Amino acid sequence: MDHAKGLVGMSADLWDGALIDCAIWHGRTGKLSRSFRYDATYIALPLEEFERGTLALRPDRRGIWSVRPCDYGWRDGRDLRGFMRERLAPAGLDHCRVTLVTMPRSLGYGFNPVSFWLARDHHGLRAVLAEVSNTFGERHAYLVRHTDNRVIMASDRIEGEKLFHVSPFLPRHGRYVFRFDHGPDRFGAWVDWLSPGDGTTLRTSMVGPARALDRKSLNRAMLHHPVQAQKVICLIHWQAARLALRGAGYRRKPAQLDVTSSEATAETGARDV
Repeated sequence: MDHAKGLVGMSADLWDGALIDCAIWHGRTGKLSRSFRYDATYIALPLEEFERGTLALRPDRRGIWSVRPCDYGWRDGRDLRGFMRERLAPAGLDHCRVTLVTMPRSLGYGFNPVSFWLARDHHGLRAVLAEVSNTFGERHAYLVRHTDNRVIMASDRIEGEKLFHVSPFLPRHGRYVFRFDHGPDRFGAWVDWLSPGDGTTLRTSMVGPARALDRKSLNRAMLHHPVQAQKVICLIHWQAARLALRGAGYRRKPAQLDVTSSEATAETGARDV
């Protein structure tokens, strides 16, 4: 975190493009309690500017870091704004401007446990598409919004059904509770999993200050985290091994459901996070 502390005062708006120095935390409670944290730098990419190639990091740019549009959305090379318009249109939100918060590939390798597509209009944040991936190459997209499409406040908790297998130490069923803070000078995402049975919970957070995205700041970030995608996948397997050694029950991966997208719209009261 010393790198982030040295950049105080260089705050930025996510909607203009930004680097986010994130502290990522996972905490499991219940019969087997465990927590861990690590740091990573995410990048906020306003889709219109990104697809026009006017940001410091351009689509398919070669280098230490890269962002490939084929890693997101339809994953077939079609434009990302078109993907989000299709996802937002049924809710009447296809007029929104969208920023993608994601971890770039490093040295050509990429794995994103979750990327967040933030959709807002001139009133504020209206929806978030949480695109979740597992280590088996599968993904599921949860569209988080209020049923009346009112602005999502930083204090709001919005709940939806878990429909996607992520961890071999947790069942696929249960409920997710989402909470977001979109700045302007920071980003925060909290996603908590609640077990319907034994009271086990998994609480996660990804929080950090945002700073301006330009060529100089991008180069510094790349040099500071040249292999962060590789680090993240190694940490995932390392933490899985530690859970297994502590006796966590291993669950075989079920066949993925035919439904690969769903909505989280249930309003829930404040919870300790």
